[in-house]
Amino acid sequence: MKFILSIIITCLISSVFSQKITDKSLLWKVYGKGIKDTSYLYGTIHMIEKKDFKISPQIKRTFKQVNTLVMEVDLEMDDATKKEVAKQVMFPNRQSIKDYLSQTDYNYLHSYLIDTLKIMPLKVTIYEMMTPFFLQAIILKEQMKSVVSYEEKYAKMAKKKEKLFVETIQEQLNVVAGDSLNIQVTKLVKDMRAGKMNAKTEFKKMTYLYLNQDLQGLHDYIVQSLIESDDNPEKAKVIMDKMLISRNKNWIPKLENWMNQKSLFVAVGAGHLAGDEGVINLLRKQGYIVEPVFN
Repeated sequence: MKFILSIIITCLISSVFSQKITDKSLLWKVYGKGIKDTSYLYGTIHMIEKKDFKISPQIKRTFKQVNTLVMEVDLEMDDATKKEVAKQVMFPNRQSIKDYLSQTDYNYLHSYLIDTLKIMPLKVTIYEMMTPFFLQAIILKEQMKSVVSYEEKYAKMAKKKEKLFVETIQEQLNVVAGDSLNIQVTKLVKDMRAGKMNAKTEFKKMTYLYLNQDLQGLHDYIVQSLIESDDNPEKAKVIMDKMLISRNKNWIPKLENWMNQKSLFVAVGAGHLAGDEGVINLLRKQGYIVEPVFN
């Protein structure tokens, strides 16, 4: 059965990777098809340890050349948006993860937060009110301690630039938290029992690929992780489509419209750029020339 499953997964991966990105660069220029000014794609990593964070002189020069920064979502939320976000981040009706776990599983999780990660009890109480998807993201951040967001840095650098966004925060939340609470809880328990609560190893692999500007390797790793997140290959393919492919396709008309009017610096997750249906190849299929810019 495992042999058959591995063949199915291999076929799924092959269908996604038919147009591999072999050039090692995080920065790509987009021109042609009648657009007046060159635009740029830049692959970010949403979270990286402070010691590994860097923006090269080439990136800084390119950033200064354009008049518009494009990111996935607007990080500056008004109070109404913050309230809506809180509704999706937290369990409803003042529930907590304890209401969804067996006593044994809850004791394991609680002990891990308190004893292993050394998180203060008051913070643990708040964290345990978060739905599993966001709780696991918080656990990763706590493990890394000192982290930096490329998106936040670029947003600060673009104070005098126009900012555009390919998604709303609500659209992104619907993607990442679209599964039912029971499905999220099942995955959390599965990860706990498999010893996957400590995500440092996986995070280091992603950081290594990112620092080596290996867009294809990073994309392959992310897709493999998505596929392995579910034992059902067809369901895994649905997850992959929801998290990457559908979003990439939704972004293309917006990017085309904006590129026809102005020069863009498009800073989005690096995992979205590579692959047959990544942003680079989707723009090429639309007739644009997309080439790497090497540091």
